[in-house]
Amino acid sequence: MSQTGNRESESSRLTKVIDDPLEVEQAYARQYENLSREFSRVIQSKRGILAEIGCGRGQLTIPVARLLPHCRFRVVDTFAGAYTGTLRLLNKALLQARLKNRVKVYKADYLAWLWDQYSDSYAGVVSSEFLPEIDSYELSMFLSECYRVVRPGGITVHSFLSPIARNHRQRLMIEADSNPKWTKTPPKEWFSPKPALVVSQLRRAGFRNIHTEKIKSNLIIKGDAVRSFLHSWDVRDAFWRRYRLRLVTGGLEVPDWVIVSGRRETSYRSKSRLRERKMGGR
Repeated sequence: MSQTGNRESESSRLTKVIDDPLEVEQAYARQYENLSREFSRVIQSKRGILAEIGCGRGQLTIPVARLLPHCRFRVVDTFAGAYTGTLRLLNKALLQARLKNRVKVYKADYLAWLWDQYSDSYAGVVSSEFLPEIDSYELSMFLSECYRVVRPGGITVHSFLSPIARNHRQRLMIEADSNPKWTKTPPKEWFSPKPALVVSQLRRAGFRNIHTEKIKSNLIIKGDAVRSFLHSWDVRDAFWRRYRLRLVTGGLEVPDWVIVSGRRETSYRSKSRLRERKMGGR
């Protein structure tokens, strides 16, 4: 059964407009703080090991680890390409947050790393803004591996920016980050997968109790801050020149966040389901 909902904290209901380039990084970091609260609420694991795929410089890792103090983390990234240099930033951030003893970092290809893990060994596998990095073929393999390594009763949770724009500001941001004409790092297939596709692939992998949440970012970036933001996202200067007037006056808006989760059934429930299927076939 899949459920869809919209959850907004009191603080996130107010739209934040950023026009100072020096405030962009902190404003975006607050997006991950909001996400981390949702992740910790959904995970509900008091103990165990959580794997994070595509950890980057720890934008999600650190706030989630703080909210789940009894969990240990194994975080994975290639730290290559557009993410070269993020390993140093991650290690520095973990040291400052005093999390080095609970967070183990792996520099590896995500599928190779997952294939090397024992089955039924993790309380959960999570990611944020990783699904946009892969394509539909990899998505199926990835979620199947998530199911294999998660223990019965465990969970998988994935967040990403919605590919469906609610207004022209969001549409402009999606265009900047996905059109090879503008971005230096074009995606393999999509800005983000459609939530319905992720849900169907989770179900196909074997997950149940699937939920989809949508959280408004309520973050608009305009004026001088836009150019700084576009540079950090590897968007070509040609985009700024083409849409300068619209970017300065109206700005860009970060699309809504989508959080999709699913649980692996406990062994008892899985056996009961199998028994029901056998009886139904008699």
